[in-house]
Amino acid sequence: MSGKAGMTWKLGVCFLITTLQILESCSAVVDDSNDDNVLHIGGIFPIGGKGGWQGGQACEPAASLALEDVNNRTDLLTGFTLKLHWNDSECEPGLGASVMYNLLYNKPQKLMLLAGCSTVCTTVAEAAKMWNLVVLCYGASSPALSDRNRFPTLFRTHPSATVHNPTRIKLMEKFGWSRVAILQQAEEVFISTVEDLEARCKETGIEIVTRQSFLSDPTDAVRNLRRQDARIIVGLFYVVAARRVLCEMYKQNLYGKSHVWFFIGWYEDNWFEVNLEKEEVGCTKDQMRIAAEGHLTTEALMWNQNNQRTISGKTSEDFRLRLNEVLRQAGYDIDNMRYPEGYQEAPLAYDAVWAVALGEACACLPTIVIVSFLYCYV
Repeated sequence: MSGKAGMTWKLGVCFLITTLQILESCSAVVDDSNDDNVLHIGGIFPIGGKGGWQGGQACEPAASLALEDVNNRTDLLTGFTLKLHWNDSECEPGLGASVMYNLLYNKPQKLMLLAGCSTVCTTVAEAAKMWNLVVLCYGASSPALSDRNRFPTLFRTHPSATVHNPTRIKLMEKFGWSRVAILQQAEEVFISTVEDLEARCKETGIEIVTRQSFLSDPTDAVRNLRRQDARIIVGLFYVVAARRVLCEMYKQNLYGKSHVWFFIGWYEDNWFEVNLEKEEVGCTKDQMRIAAEGHLTTEALMWNQNNQRTISGKTSEDFRLRLNEVLRQAGYDIDNMRYPEGYQEAPLAYDAVWAVALGEACACLPTIVIVSFLYCYV
């Protein structure tokens, strides 16, 4: 948001087609087993974990819808079928690495990997370059993943988390907030985002009064914010940690008209009301609502806002209706807007499968075409 009245920043999508040279010949691409008309790809989805980003809950169904649409097209992978083999990483890098090795060392041969969750994508992509294996991440926002030297075979449909920092800075400038505090979870995705935010604050003359971090328990970090008399606070953490932070905010009275919190926008709408007993948060729903009142969030627009038909032949609304029906059948209370984690990123998983399909459609040519997405302010 800009500092001029009546002007807003809108997040648009620019498309970039990049080409990736492949070393294998066409004959090496197709598995020579008895299903040699099937193109196999591996998938790593975070679904059943207790921390981090469990966005595979919605992204895996979205990827399955994309597979269905791709395989129903007779003009795309003529004579071939795309098949996804996947398992749950729980957003744990160690488990994610184990899933990757199982996918690679067990037949059939996998041509590419899909992955989600920044910590898992970091681990998988660093290892995958040893096989010259393409990894396409549908749900990883860590700015560190933009390092092409470190991750030469990684592509992603998710924007870097740094795209939110210019908006945060504009809001601070608009309201005249010149002293801000930062509370972050000690994960690379948040550490690298904060480094970018600090650099932007320095450029615009905004002072960082304190920077607090925590692993899983934010109690001491939030208390330190109170001691520092922090009033404008940028919070960067996964949603499970966010619930603990919010509860501690309530206990420390760090909410209300005298405090402004910036939270991440990809939490689900009712994130502060769910799993409170399961995660032993220590606050009631009413207390969480009181503490959450008035907080600000920033997020990229993952869903296409117009009604144009895409290369799939469907609009974003067509996709939404189909995905909602699949999630209803899985037991989610979609009619009351109770969405699984990863619902906002579901279109990115759908697009990732289409990117793979478009690449495999050119597998017998010298290059594979990979569709990636650039997010830009317009």
